[in-house]
Amino acid sequence: MAEVSHQEDGLQSVVIVGATVVLQLAAAYILDVAASRQGGFDIAVGVAIGSAIALQGVRFLLWGYAHRRYPLSHTYPMTALFFPFILLISYLRGDSVGAWQLAGTFIIALGVGLMSIDGARSAEQ
Repeated sequence: MAEVSHQEDGLQSVVIVGATVVLQLAAAYILDVAASRQGGFDIAVGVAIGSAIALQGVRFLLWGYAHRRYPLSHTYPMTALFFPFILLISYLRGDSVGAWQLAGTFIIALGVGLMSIDGARSAEQ
């Protein structure tokens, strides 16, 4: 088996965790759209709920793989990418997004960035 460089390994972890975030966003979006439908529960809502559950199942499997292969201190902070994207989806769906939500999302992103920098330094030592 070929050696994988630290940089390639780091990129692979970003892709895997990024995929879990995308799956989580997709499930949240599907459930939001289903919940906003008029007329109560019907087959479309049932399919939406089933789809969201399936997406979360795939996410669970990817997440398990990521945790077996990479340290939690590296992978878990990256999941905070969910927050700016869910804020964007909320805005696009018509929710009001104020200065406090933007500030909070910026602070989360800044914190994740700082954790990632510190994590990269620790890994090099």
